[in-house]
Amino acid sequence: MTTTGVLLVVFAFSIAYATFIENDYGTDTARVLVYNALWFEILLLLLGGNLVGSILYYRLLNSRKAMVVLFHGAFLVILAGAAITRYTGFEGSLHIREGEASNQLVTGETYVSLTATSGGDTLRMTEEVRFSPYTSNRFAMSGEIDGKALEVRNLKFVPSAAETVVEDPSGEPMAALLVVDRNGRRYDLLLRRGESVTAGDQRFSFDAGEDSTAIRLVPREGRLWLSAPDSVFLTGMEQQELTGLAPDTLHPLSEKVIYQSGVTGFVLKSYTEKGKPELVYVPSHAGTFKEDALHLSVSVGGESRDLFVFGSKGTQGREATAHFGDLSVNVAYGSLVHALPFSLHLNDFQIERYPGSNSPSSFASEVTLIDPEEGLEKPFRIFMNNILKYKGYRFFQSSFDEDEKGTILSVNYDWLGTMVTYAGYFLMTLGMIWTLFSRGSRFSVLARASARLGRERRKLFPAVLLGALLLSGGNIRAGETPSPVDRDHARDFGTLLVQSNEGRIEPVNTLASEVLRKVAKKGSFNGLTPVQVMLEMLLDPESWRNTPLIRVGDAELRKILSATGGYVSFNSVLSDSQGEYKLRREVEAAYAKKPAERNKFDKEVINVDERVNILYKFMTGGFLTMFPVPGDASDKWLSPGDAAQSPHPEVADFAGRVLGNYLGALRGARMSGRYDEASAFLEQLRENQKKHGAKVYPPVLKTKLEIFYINFNLFSLLAKVYMLAGLVLLALQFATLLSSLRWPARWEKAGFWGVGVLLLIHTAGLGIRWYISGHAPWSNGYETLLYISWATCMAGLLFARRSPMTLAVTTLLAAISLLVAGMSWMNPELTNLVPVLKSYWLVIHVAVITASYGFFAMAALLGVVNLLLLIIDSVRSNPRIGFTLRELVLIMEMAMIAGLFMMTIGSFLGGVWANESWGRYWGWDPKETWAMVTILVYAFIVHMHKIPGFRGTYALSLASLVGLASVLMTFFGVNYYLSGLHSYAQGEPVPVPAGVYIALFAVVLLAVTAFLADKRRTREQPVVPAEE
Repeated sequence: MTTTGVLLVVFAFSIAYATFIENDYGTDTARVLVYNALWFEILLLLLGGNLVGSILYYRLLNSRKAMVVLFHGAFLVILAGAAITRYTGFEGSLHIREGEASNQLVTGETYVSLTATSGGDTLRMTEEVRFSPYTSNRFAMSGEIDGKALEVRNLKFVPSAAETVVEDPSGEPMAALLVVDRNGRRYDLLLRRGESVTAGDQRFSFDAGEDSTAIRLVPREGRLWLSAPDSVFLTGMEQQELTGLAPDTLHPLSEKVIYQSGVTGFVLKSYTEKGKPELVYVPSHAGTFKEDALHLSVSVGGESRDLFVFGSKGTQGREATAHFGDLSVNVAYGSLVHALPFSLHLNDFQIERYPGSNSPSSFASEVTLIDPEEGLEKPFRIFMNNILKYKGYRFFQSSFDEDEKGTILSVNYDWLGTMVTYAGYFLMTLGMIWTLFSRGSRFSVLARASARLGRERRKLFPAVLLGALLLSGGNIRAGETPSPVDRDHARDFGTLLVQSNEGRIEPVNTLASEVLRKVAKKGSFNGLTPVQVMLEMLLDPESWRNTPLIRVGDAELRKILSATGGYVSFNSVLSDSQGEYKLRREVEAAYAKKPAERNKFDKEVINVDERVNILYKFMTGGFLTMFPVPGDASDKWLSPGDAAQSPHPEVADFAGRVLGNYLGALRGARMSGRYDEASAFLEQLRENQKKHGAKVYPPVLKTKLEIFYINFNLFSLLAKVYMLAGLVLLALQFATLLSSLRWPARWEKAGFWGVGVLLLIHTAGLGIRWYISGHAPWSNGYETLLYISWATCMAGLLFARRSPMTLAVTTLLAAISLLVAGMSWMNPELTNLVPVLKSYWLVIHVAVITASYGFFAMAALLGVVNLLLLIIDSVRSNPRIGFTLRELVLIMEMAMIAGLFMMTIGSFLGGVWANESWGRYWGWDPKETWAMVTILVYAFIVHMHKIPGFRGTYALSLASLVGLASVLMTFFGVNYYLSGLHSYAQGEPVPVPAGVYIALFAVVLLAVTAFLADKRRTREQPVVPAEE
């Protein structure tokens, strides 16, 4: 088992390190050095062989262990499927314009292709390659033609390359030209003596003999001369006068002069009498797109030629030729073009956007499959998560042309590898579920041992299970505002609908709450609800411009802005004299820095700048997009300002008239207290929305639930109640362990039912969010933490009857998850999904995989409790603590086994989703790679009891705590510090929070102290470990 452990650790470290290589040096580098490297394939082969050996060594091939063999053997099937995919499958793309058909598949990988001809003899060779600017890029291919040995070796790979000339005493005359054709396309030509090249419509030759159609370059008397078949006009780069040159006559060719022949312009960049060509890297910001290039050495019969070959992924390579007498060698680098045995005709490309937004809701290709051999013509609609399958090929909607008149389809051919891998997924899932219920499995052995300890516990901890758990909380904000809008009327106004920037239709109540939370970091202000604040701003904007409302968190920034109690008014950020923005220089300086270089002051400057801009738009009604445009194809809703300038006079008239009347009536109502007239105008606004926005108008129940959800702030309240309940339960458990008191144990049953009620409320909150958002509540970081909190609490209830300590720590952990979710750097708003996330596979994948985080987190927190108990009872003086240590170790291992199964099944369900969405069930994306790292880490931990030196309470407790680091990296680290499909960060990664280093120090201190205590326990009272 030691060998298995070593292989798992090496495998986990290798792929984890590869994600950082990919982040810093690119995907190709990570694939060259790790994922596609020979040593990595050998490592996978060793893992497979070791797994087979372990099955034989531990004699698992019997009926009692059938479930263990099933899910362990399933990994061998999955490895076999991966090998089939690796060596037989391929990917590519198909580009089709509307009204056209195509069967030209461009491969997703790059190749070096060679064609050598000599007389009637022809040699063709093609080899897949992958190069990176950070690796050695060794490559060679060899063959024989016309009795001569031929070899091609790569000397250098240069990304985004261009040819240039360098001085060389043994070199030859060379000329570098810049040519622009009639369409403005640029060509960088490097001509050697004796060469002829065509650029656009014009041919150029460099002392290559007579050519009546070419512009001839002739070296004489140490300089270059020009002769053209037609008139050539020239002008200096700094003047506009044209000078004509007679045809068929030699003229000096000068640098920094623009020559024009017909529709082709050209400039001599440089001329060298003795030089050699060299490849150089051209940064992407320097101009147009540059292809990559290879510097090859081509040898035939002992004679060598250097060759520059240009190409790139996704484009068919251009051939470069080396001549050896009558033998010519043509070499190309880039993607290949495969002709499919059928074609697709694009009838129509369609794109749907969220109402009133440019964000795509979905896009689709209406195609006709044409197969002449089968006499088949079949229409099909390809869109996200709806693929076309035919003859082993699968077509996925990938992208589209800027003019929306063409589609780009991803193509995958891997039917055999997919089927084998899916079979492995099925066997693995079946085996893991079977293991949970089989009497002979490790999980069942642990469960029986836990049940036995439960019976002993009742003898050791006698208790009368009576009592109740009473929890309460409140939040009161006081303040006075003269004659505010009536709260009931504001509540009615909050039910009006607005359209967000993403096109989502939401209540005004939601908008007002979000803005107030962002600007003031409060749920209410001076006793006013968010909607009351909004209405007061619309009625009396000047007064609110002077109201300290903008939150300023940094002390230095507070001094600059003269903040009162941590808040500044809108007018206070403007200078008194000219109304200039006081933070202009600070904002420019902060944005000029990379995110990793910004200090606390810079970050708060950016935050305050955002709050100022949001407040300005809020006060001017820019967010009130409440006026639907009748008959608009995109269901656009307008704000009052936009309506006034719209080309729809009926919208402009209604918005100006009714909204003006409403605000006028509302001003009068504030004085008289009678809101009848204002309510009548409010009803007109509502009826207008129902009439002209009926297509996107949500159900009344949905609107009411959203308002309830926002106003009640359920999860913030739950976090406080969970925290209080967890602390109370934890205190009761330690009181039971460390004293002879019996009354704390009487509250166990009440605690169980109390937390159960909290979980039901939590479940209801997730269900409400699911309904009002229209998608499963785990589509972003905030929602995922809500779900992890739910799963953690559920795990605690499942294990509560075996150990009440488990319920206490999981309730605390649920509270912590909700508190983290509520931090300002999370996004609690309700948003639309991008098209690729609209999949039922995604719902299942995320639900299962994030639920596993709850079990891992529970095990980690129990590990902390165990390490603390080891320190407290270092001399084995308290039998209750010794009993609790044994009890928690069993629950930790069971939780990690359950979490490991869920993580594994969830990861492979994610593979199914990826395969159905973009045609690849595994692509070494950092998120899926770190999920695999987590699986390997916990696979090692749950097998530690079989590895000498890694057994015992201390080892398992520490491992359960340290293992959580891989979960945190999978959830947070990948999202914010690594690049990939799941990355949420923009630009440079933000600095690692100081709390991470503090937590790391605390873990190290706890581990060392517990280690010393465990050693002392062993010395003072050695105990022989019991057999399972």
